[in-house]
Amino acid sequence: MTTKQLFSKFELLEKNLRSNQYLLDAVQSMSRRQNEITNLHSGSLVVDQGNETIQAVNRTRGKLREIIQEIKKVSPIRILKEAENILSSLAETESGLDAETNVRLNTLKIELEAFRDAYEKFILAQQLGETAQLLSVAQRVDVAINSSIMFASVVLKNLCSEANAERTEDQLEIYLSSETDFLLFLEKINALEQIYEEFCHLFNVSAKQEPLKIVKIESGTAWAWLKGNIAVVTAMRSVIEKAAQYFYRNYTDEGKLSTIPKKVETIESVLHLSDELKKRNISTEQLDEHLKKASVTIGNQLEKLLSGEEQIELNGEVIPLTPNSQQKLIAKKQVKLIEDKGAQ
Repeated sequence: MTTKQLFSKFELLEKNLRSNQYLLDAVQSMSRRQNEITNLHSGSLVVDQGNETIQAVNRTRGKLREIIQEIKKVSPIRILKEAENILSSLAETESGLDAETNVRLNTLKIELEAFRDAYEKFILAQQLGETAQLLSVAQRVDVAINSSIMFASVVLKNLCSEANAERTEDQLEIYLSSETDFLLFLEKINALEQIYEEFCHLFNVSAKQEPLKIVKIESGTAWAWLKGNIAVVTAMRSVIEKAAQYFYRNYTDEGKLSTIPKKVETIESVLHLSDELKKRNISTEQLDEHLKKASVTIGNQLEKLLSGEEQIELNGEVIPLTPNSQQKLIAKKQVKLIEDKGAQ
């Protein structure tokens, strides 16, 4: 498993753990209520008189009845659906990981399954015993979820210390999954640098003052996470996506990727470089000759970047370059859709 694949697994896990907010809020609320019950029990232990103990038990029962009414207001459908979302995410993350890492994730899986079972029993009975059991499990789940979020965050920081949880506009992340040798890897990375510099010239941005910086680079399969001038990086993402779509549309019957056109007019029809300038109120008339040369250079570099790839991942979005890759992507989405429906 590559660093990029591992990073993507834990990034998705952290996102899923944080995004099922309805469940997290409900579990946290139940955990706080469990603390209240514990405090009532603690108070009864320091009292020797029998009447005081009985009163403490009655207060506990009264508190549990109050909590039952609160939990009944929660949507069972949403709670169970979000619990299944997290369990599915855990199962997907665990695939391909070492046993030691899976042990840490398995704690949350066990506790969440126990919570789901306890919640289903509460729905059926809504009695004091089932409520007390649910609160106890909820408190353990609350701890396990927070621990897992922290664990995922630490893993992500260790894999890529400068990476942010959210991609910002000045960042470009591209993943090319085909295995590359050293020279080909350098060629693809250099292509990104050349494209950046060409757009800097067109946008009147100093590539020296605002250079393309490395957030993360991994060879073998090419993973490049870069940051630079916002306008330039945004334009880069746009033309890479357009080039990838052109490759897909023009995939030949012989099973080969097409090439970027060499004529300036045809390149313009594919990449729409002039539109990128117009978006930023840059006149294209005075840059006509420069724009033509830049179009050819950018087209050539895009061809080097995408050549030999079946698909690319651009800022987290998978873009197929071949029909075979498109079919695999569709099949994966269909499996995910079936799994989601099964969890409902």
